Amino acid sequence: MSASSESIGPIIQFSYVVADLDRAIAHWAETLGVAPFFVMAHVPYKTCLFRGEPTDLDMSVALAYSGGVQVELVQQHNQAPSIFREFLDQRGEGLQHVGTIVDDLAASLANFAGQGIFPVQEGEAENGTLFAYMDTDRIPGTMLELFQLPAKIASAFDYMKQASCKWNPGDPIRRG
Repeated sequence: MSASSESIGPIIQFSYVVADLDRAIAHWAETLGVAPFFVMAHVPYKTCLFRGEPTDLDMSVALAYSGGVQVELVQQHNQAPSIFREFLDQRGEGLQHVGTIVDDLAASLANFAGQGIFPVQEGEAENGTLFAYMDTDRIPGTMLELFQLPAKIASAFDYMKQASCKWNPGDPIRRG
């Protein structure tokens, strides 16, 4: 089986590494009309490995939807080794990865391993989300994030998507 979009599911997320989360949110809301952004400050991890080694990643994310596409903005607060620090240092701000939801992360990882593609960063968020950022940035392009969501996080994504349909220009940030 190859890692085609049919085997991993559709791309639902475009993720940008940014230096200033509030500035990036303002740009997306004011210039592009994408909001509201739901901000998760200092995302806690149960485990996080970068190139196979534990890393003490301190980052915040903001999520919003444009139609069915999730826009993720990522700001790393420390100098810990990570895909985000590496990207920002080498390329500056910009599109760092695209993401897709998978039903079985272990099976997806095995599928990619059979093609010689392995995670660069992987782990589990405190909320139970399993994730792996795959070494697909070879053309060059972007990395691919595979994430397996617990039901409560999938419901939160649905809530965020519905909020984007009802958003009127105004306060573009929801913190929680």
